[in-house]
Amino acid sequence: MFKFLFGGGENRVAIGRKISDLEARLAPVNGGSGRGEIEFSSWRDGSKQLEIELRGVSGATADVYINGERVKTVTLDNGRIDDFMDTRKGDAVPDLVVGASVEVRQNGSPVLGGVLEPD
Repeated sequence: MFKFLFGGGENRVAIGRKISDLEARLAPVNGGSGRGEIEFSSWRDGSKQLEIELRGVSGATADVYINGERVKTVTLDNGRIDDFMDTRKGDAVPDLVVGASVEVRQNGSPVLGGVLEPD
């Protein structure tokens, strides 16, 4: 997923030594629709990134929760979103660890869920 940022060769961005690389594959729960992925990375310099990718989710918006805390509300475009958060751009990205629960909620109810695992 991060190839668009860090690609190969001359387009590569060096931001220090990566210390964490986690991913949650999101599957439907409670009759929800769609699928998704959440990717979290952190580096020795303290920077953190979170990528949210959703596909086939009904509705206009969705809330992303990690360990029960709302991280972001996203606006869906035909059921899709690719959103990228980066502390180097001033975004608030929480510290995350293996086993963190991830939910995508609509109207307060989970529609997708997963758990962060090493990528």
